Amino acid sequence: MIDEELIRQKAAEEGITVTPQEVQLQIERAFGYERNPPTPTPTPITATLTITGTPTPTPTRMTEKEFKQAYKEFITSLQKQVGISEQEYRDIVAVILLREKLRQVLADKVPTTAEQVHVRHILLDSEEEAKEVLEKLKAGADFAELAKEYSKDEATKDNGGDLGWFPRGKWEKTFEDVAFSLEVGRISGIIKTSMGYHIIKVEGHEMNRELDPAYLAERRASALEDWLAKARNSDKVKRFWTPDKVPPEETPQVK
Repeated sequence: MIDEELIRQKAAEEGITVTPQEVQLQIERAFGYERNPPTPTPTPITATLTITGTPTPTPTRMTEKEFKQAYKEFITSLQKQVGISEQEYRDIVAVILLREKLRQVLADKVPTTAEQVHVRHILLDSEEEAKEVLEKLKAGADFAELAKEYSKDEATKDNGGDLGWFPRGKWEKTFEDVAFSLEVGRISGIIKTSMGYHIIKVEGHEMNRELDPAYLAERRASALEDWLAKARNSDKVKRFWTPDKVPPEETPQVK
């Protein structure tokens, strides 16, 4: 219920609407009914015909009369089983359409560029190991070579611990705070995260770099869910019912 209301409000804010006609067409498609079915493309006649088996009959398209009957039966069943009226059902379909339109609008608003850093890291299991490696770095050892020798990150150790370019929001905040504050060419101290103990080196820092296409696609795909998560936790959302406020069910009195 909260998500539905949030979507309605955000859609209105963005000027997104759903017409009764769009709702009707969506319902028809859900039932497999097409008002204007596509014209079949003629199959070219070849000189040689090869019979490979019994032809599969072409499914008969649903007629308008069949759709109306199926829809009527569905609504009747819906009312009896879950107590939802036809208008309530159409309202649900409208919210589904609003959601998809809003998903596209928010995806289109995801920036294609961002502040990014290029980082190498060495991941270690213990603070003691991290201290030993850090001492070697301070003594002038090559970062990439130490990553190959000591890092526990199997995905990056062979290429010298190279994590590539990334924006904020991809790794843990503790890790990113150091990565984005460190000067290019500098090596960090020991950073503790849920993965273990890291030492990082910043190879580059750009304020407006194009996002990696795969990462951008992920951001676009999750744009609606990310927005909903923030909106649910907003101070503007008032919850009148919470688990601790739900009144206990009345115990039937035996007369």
